[in-house]
Amino acid sequence: MDTAEYIKTGQSVINSFFEYYEKTGLDDEKEFFPVLKIIILGIRDCLEDDEAKAAVENDLREYSKKLYSTLWVMNVNEDDEIDINQEQKEANITFEELYAQT
Repeated sequence: MDTAEYIKTGQSVINSFFEYYEKTGLDDEKEFFPVLKIIILGIRDCLEDDEAKAAVENDLREYSKKLYSTLWVMNVNEDDEIDINQEQKEANITFEELYAQT
């Protein structure tokens, strides 16, 4: 299996996990990010080549960050005037901080 297939498989698993996260309201710090990182690193570790591992991990992390940012913006109170770019920036920073902590 080449890296594109690992990425595609990972994205499918991550999509399912994000659907679960959205339905259940998992705690980001204690529940969501630890499991997300296990998923990403588990898929990465199926590869032997260090470059391929790094590429797959980075791709899946970035893919997850985009989904997280999208959900973040969707969950902002619809009545509030928001700066979508600022909200996405804040979501990306939060994602990177929480991902790094787990």
